[in-house]
Amino acid sequence: MIHLRFLAAAMLAGLMALGGCATSRVDQLHRKADRVEASLKGEQRRVLALTSADRAQRLDHLNSLRTTLSAANVGLGAVPHLVEPDKRDVAYDVLEEVYDTIEWNIPLGPGDAQRPLPSRFSNGVLKLN
Repeated sequence: MIHLRFLAAAMLAGLMALGGCATSRVDQLHRKADRVEASLKGEQRRVLALTSADRAQRLDHLNSLRTTLSAANVGLGAVPHLVEPDKRDVAYDVLEEVYDTIEWNIPLGPGDAQRPLPSRFSNGVLKLN
């Protein structure tokens, strides 16, 4: 009897694990956006604790990245509704690169060269043409 319960529990756990692995591209990008936002918040807390002369510039840099993150998140939410199905993968590729770029630029200082955003995402606009 105990073996049957264990077997049933193990099978249920296995099925749940398999179902949990199949996440959509949109879900993956939402998780990435959440991780980037958490990194931004962490860096902002760290910078706020500084007393260095470049603190204001670093906060401006982080605020700029936050604005870009917000634009990317709006774009991510709009893709299923506004982008033709045959162009959605391209849109998701661009947004993934935007999230990667933001994450890359978080620890940089005011004088450091930043990684540029993808050309298909400029001024907070997703351009797929």
